[in-house]
Amino acid sequence: MKDQFQKFLNHIQRAQEKAIKQAEKIPPPIFHEFSYSANPPKMIAIDGSNRWIWYNPDINARIAIIRVAAVVYEYHPKSESLYELVNHTSRDIPVLITPTNDEMLNYDTDVKILHQEIKKALGKGPNARGILSQLRELEEYKLAEDMALEFSDSLIVMDGALTIVQVKQIEDAAKNLREACILNKNTLIGVSKRNTTRRLKSNLTDEALVKKLTQNNPRMLYTEIRDIPIGKQVYPSLGQTFLAKLHENPIKTFRVDIVPENNVDINAIFSYLADYSMVDSFPGYPFPLVDAHNIAVLLRRVPEIYNHALIEAGSNLGFNEEEIFQYLLSHEHMERDPFHRHLDEVTR
Repeated sequence: MKDQFQKFLNHIQRAQEKAIKQAEKIPPPIFHEFSYSANPPKMIAIDGSNRWIWYNPDINARIAIIRVAAVVYEYHPKSESLYELVNHTSRDIPVLITPTNDEMLNYDTDVKILHQEIKKALGKGPNARGILSQLRELEEYKLAEDMALEFSDSLIVMDGALTIVQVKQIEDAAKNLREACILNKNTLIGVSKRNTTRRLKSNLTDEALVKKLTQNNPRMLYTEIRDIPIGKQVYPSLGQTFLAKLHENPIKTFRVDIVPENNVDINAIFSYLADYSMVDSFPGYPFPLVDAHNIAVLLRRVPEIYNHALIEAGSNLGFNEEEIFQYLLSHEHMERDPFHRHLDEVTR
């Protein structure tokens, strides 16, 4: 096994070296320098998470919880903590997902239509994980809209790229969010932790190429990634796409999507993002997104409260304990059949 791993890694190493040499021959993108701002606006960060809690394989029915969270931060350069938490909120939304049996969703016509449209848009056959991901994105857009209506002259920063699956409810939610931002003069931004696009025409990902080209530059930089035409995008973007180095010595570069409403000053936006990205543990990543993430993932760290609610609801409907417990998912989200669960417990 060790020899095989060495063979694989050696092959990967040669391929990466070849890609780097090829990248060095490509005309480099245009980089723009920026510096910190003296007085950035509030930042409202939004993130979401989800957890499967129950799965009945006999009828392929699954129950999951979506949690979306928002935090509001202000920047105080003269204070010891630098950032002050002004407000926070979260929502827990249970969802029923049945990839192969839409009739089970007859309890709500809108829910049924939404599931059907998502499955059609994904185009990969019945995919419970993909459906759940899009339902979470929809809830994130709804929460972001509410925050954009509540606050003004702020940065609305969402975790992930600002792309949308072409599903009417999701498109409508994105449209409503943009209109709310325009109304209250907020700027909508997406910061993606992972980016695998290759629009800079290199064998390396755009992120890897930018990292390679800027690793010896001590300045904060960004470059625009020109998008492909809307008609040819699988998942259209809401705004302009950039790759940015938001700290002199960042943990990594990030994809940043900015919706250019309200005559937004791109240089100023990057300065503001950098102001909120100075925490030593996460240099180059906006700290409010870290806090929003921590609130969102609590549902995976403390699953018992959701399990208790499910068990109580099942009891009220006349399910016996065995019928409910045998389909509860483990803390690790493992989907185990009842005998597999029994085997694991007995041999533990």
